[in-house]
Amino acid sequence: MSKLDELIAELCPDGVEYKAIGEICEITRGRVMSKEYLRDNAGEYPVYSSQTANNGIFGYINNYDYDFESITWTTDGANAGSVFYHINEKFSITNVCGLLKVIDQSHISTRFVYYCLQVIAKDYVNSGMGNPKLMSNVMARVKIPLPPLPVQQEIVRILDNFTELTAELTAEL
Repeated sequence: MSKLDELIAELCPDGVEYKAIGEICEITRGRVMSKEYLRDNAGEYPVYSSQTANNGIFGYINNYDYDFESITWTTDGANAGSVFYHINEKFSITNVCGLLKVIDQSHISTRFVYYCLQVIAKDYVNSGMGNPKLMSNVMARVKIPLPPLPVQQEIVRILDNFTELTAELTAEL
């Protein structure tokens, strides 16, 4: 049982509703961008792709496609199912990256969805044919628990603190 599952069970002993990502998020994919395109359009805005090194940054360009709180995930390759959270930044994504935007932020925390997907997205990766994939149609069917917004916010607070402490301990070691 993950820390997220433990927190939900503790804070919602009567259980919670589950919803599919496709019901609660707009789902899009990035666009094809070659290394040459990045070189010819070099700038300050990050482009995220399928890698996990450097938080998934493929390069930087002089324009951006997105400027809102969102989650990206790697759709194909060795890192398929890796998820990243974005807030207060302008960025773009390549075609091997998917993007989720929560439709109703008055009831659903994007950061909570991110933490849920960190735990379960890898379970939906299809490794058939030697190239792991987590395509948009599969992501749309992933179901996550949705406690009331105040509970989501409390879980995010706890997990953010836990993540911060873990990073501090790692730095100390």
